Amino acid sequence: MNNIPIEKLDSNIFSRFGNVLEKKNASELRSINQGTTTRYHNISNLDLDSKDGNSGISIFSGLPRELPIEIKIMEKHPVASQSFLPIQDYDWLIVVSEEKNELPNLDTLRCFHVKGDTGVTYNKNVWHHPLLVKKKQDFWVIDRINDKEDTSINLKEYNFTDNETRYITL
Repeated sequence: MNNIPIEKLDSNIFSRFGNVLEKKNASELRSINQGTTTRYHNISNLDLDSKDGNSGISIFSGLPRELPIEIKIMEKHPVASQSFLPIQDYDWLIVVSEEKNELPNLDTLRCFHVKGDTGVTYNKNVWHHPLLVKKKQDFWVIDRINDKEDTSINLKEYNFTDNETRYITL
C-alpha cells in the first residue's frame, strides 16, 4: 500500500500552500471594543474578488471516510483562495501537493494533522484533497462564489489512476 505519512501542521512548512489560521499567526494584537476584545489582526490574506466572483461564507458538513482513507482525487481553485475554519473543536487532516505541468505532482503529496482550533487558507492554484475529517464536522468556508458561471472556471480536478491511489492510515 502506498501510504502518505501524517505530519504535524507547521506554518513555515505549509506557507508554500497557504496560511495556517491560528491566533499566534496574527500580524499584531489590537485592543478593540472599549478594551473588552482582542483582535488577532490579519491572520490570513484572501484572494477572492476576481473574475466577477463575490466573497462568500458557507458551511461545509464533512463526514469521515472509510479507513484506510483513499487519496484518489485532488482539486485546485485557479481564480481564488479558499479558507476552512472548523466549527467544532475536532482534529482533521489536509492533503496538499505541489504542481507539475499544471497537474498535482503526486511525488510531493503531503498530509498534515490539523488541530480542531486551527483553520487553513489554501492559496489559489494549490492542489489539495477535498475535506478530510475524523468525525462528522462542520466548517465555515470563505471563498469566491459565482453561481452564474460554469464551476470549471474556479475548480480543476485530477482523478488518480488506480496505480496512483495513495492511502492514509490513522
